Formats: sequence, C-alpha cells, structure tokens
Amino acid sequence: MATRALVVGGTGPTGPHVVRGLLERGHDVTIFHRGAHEPPDLSGVEHVHGDPHFPESIGQGLGSRAFDLVVAMYGRVRHLAPALAGRCARFVSISGTPVYRGFFPCSGVLPVPVTEDHPVVLSDSPDPAIRFSRRLADAEQAVLAHHPGATIFRFPMLYGPNNARPHEWSVVRRVRDGRRQMILPDGGWQVHTRCAARNAAAFVLAAVDRPDAAAGQVYNCGDPVNWSLRQWAETIAGLLGADLEIVAMPREIAVEAATTLLPLGGTTATHCVLSTEKARRELGYTPAIGPVEALQEVLAWYDALPGFDAGASPSFTDRFDYETEDALIAEYRAAVRRVTAAVGQHAAPPVHSMPHPRTPGLADHRGR
Repeated sequence: MATRALVVGGTGPTGPHVVRGLLERGHDVTIFHRGAHEPPDLSGVEHVHGDPHFPESIGQGLGSRAFDLVVAMYGRVRHLAPALAGRCARFVSISGTPVYRGFFPCSGVLPVPVTEDHPVVLSDSPDPAIRFSRRLADAEQAVLAHHPGATIFRFPMLYGPNNARPHEWSVVRRVRDGRRQMILPDGGWQVHTRCAARNAAAFVLAAVDRPDAAAGQVYNCGDPVNWSLRQWAETIAGLLGADLEIVAMPREIAVEAATTLLPLGGTTATHCVLSTEKARRELGYTPAIGPVEALQEVLAWYDALPGFDAGASPSFTDRFDYETEDALIAEYRAAVRRVTAAVGQHAAPPVHSMPHPRTPGLADHRGR
C-alpha cells in the first residue's frame, strides 16, 4: 500500500522537486495550495485548493483527511501543525534563518558559521524585525508541541526557476540591457548562505529517507559553498559572457543597491553562513546540484521564456534606474578624487611580522 503524503505548497521553486522525489519513492502525493501556480508537470497528482494561511480554509480544504507524511512548505505552520495533529505519522516543516538570534543585528551577534544549537529569538520587542524572528520561533515550537517527532528545516535564500524573489535577475537584466557597470554596496563582500531549489528539496527528501534519525531534529540547509554577493554577481555575469564592472560603494551612499541586493533590504547581519554538517552527518545528505550548474539551469529557464519578466514579481524591488545609477557613480568618483586630493595620506609598506636577521646574534634592519 502506497504511503499517503501531503505537500503543503509544492508549486514554488522547491516544491515540485520534493513532489517528484516523493513520487519516485512510491508515495501517493496530494498537494494543498492556493491554486495561484499550476506546474504542468504536476498534473498527475491530486490538487486540493485552499489557503494554508488560515485555520478555516485549512479545515475546509483538508477536512478530516489523514496522511502518513506531511511536508509543510508554505502557509502558516502555526495553524497547519495543530490542524494536522493526530492525523499524520510524520510532519516535516520549513522554517528560515531569520529565526536565529543575531540574524538581525539588533537581536544579538551571529557567529560564523551558524549551527543549529545557536539560540533563536524568544524575546518580545516592538521592533518589526525581532517580531518576525519571534514568529518563526513560535511556529517551530508549535510544530514540535503538536508533533514531537517532527523535523524542521531552516532554509536560507533560495534560487531556482519560478522563484518569487529572483535575486539573480538584478544581474541578468543588467547584462541583457547592455549595462557595463553594477553598483554593489560595500563592494559586495557580504557572505550569505544560499541554497539551490534542488538542494533544498534534497535536504527534505533526506529526512524522508531517514525518519528515525530525523525525528525531533532541526537542520540548517545550504549549498556546499558560500559565495559573497560579489562572487554571486561575477559568476552570473561570467556565465552570460559579460564583462560587468563591479563598482564598490559604501552602503550609506549606495542606498538603492543596499536595500535591493542585500537580504531583507539590508537589515540583516553582514554575514550569515550556515553549517550543514549536521544534515550531512545524520541524514547522509549530499547536494543534488552544484551552484554553478544550478545557476546555469536558472539562466536556461530564462532563455526558454524570452517574454518573461522576473522583475514583475511583487516581491522584487530592483527599479533598474540606470540614469540614477550613472549619476551616483559619477558623483561618487568625483567625491573620491576630491577627498584624495584634499587629505594627504601615506601608504604603509608591507612588513613581515617575523624578524629577518642577516648576522648571527644581531637584530634585523627593523631592530627585531
């Protein structure tokens, strides 16, 4: 008898990979979603339409149905968890990295790397960012309260076809528009873990394959390498065969670039590097795809949809205001020249930290 699996969501960048993985494993899959997206390759599974954000619509859509496995990838988990309590043998839930204390600097300090035992935000605060983190933590607690053997995955920024927030589009469109320069705040040296949609699905499926090891556990997710924003932009430009000059500019000046290109409007910690060692050790997780190959897949998807404008997504904020960008670059470079001319500075010479004596028993030329 096939295992009955419910995937809540299932139509975004990661969900179809999870659904296909479950089908390949012999599960009888139902997806519960709003009906806003209908992937053609998922036409062979049962679709239940309803809004997973509200208890009423969850109850109307699912009724009293029971499942062997629930994968909650979308909606409000704090409502889904109690609604499905006692009606599923296993519950897998998706959370996010903002749950960690320090992801928003006002909540603490984020170590590098971040492991799953780093504290989450449990304090009350009028700050909207802290309230957001607290809601994620409350949702995780609700999951484990109603499903003690549940598994929780903390996703970072995702990328892949059909993503609501296509971060790569800021580079892709500039290249397509023939731009030669791109402003990156603070040079783009911020490092944030990203995860290809195929890899995010592989984390979830690894828990499905090892239910005993995954029971009651929380796991970080992420690609096997961590790139800076600059490396991310340069890699995409290189794959497109473009020579894109990166213009480094302080984020206090590059306001639009900082709030557009950095996670959550540039409100987060400078670096957020997640450790995925626990999932590799306990679940035997291995990446499904490398980051370069994953980006190539995204770029091929754009090429196959020449009329598609990823920037039309309501979650995308880049204005591609090239007139303002050119004016800002010109003013910034003029200001740099003025400051350089106005303030005399002396570059320090490179000095090796250890002594280099030339005569036995005597100090070197620096008196060391």
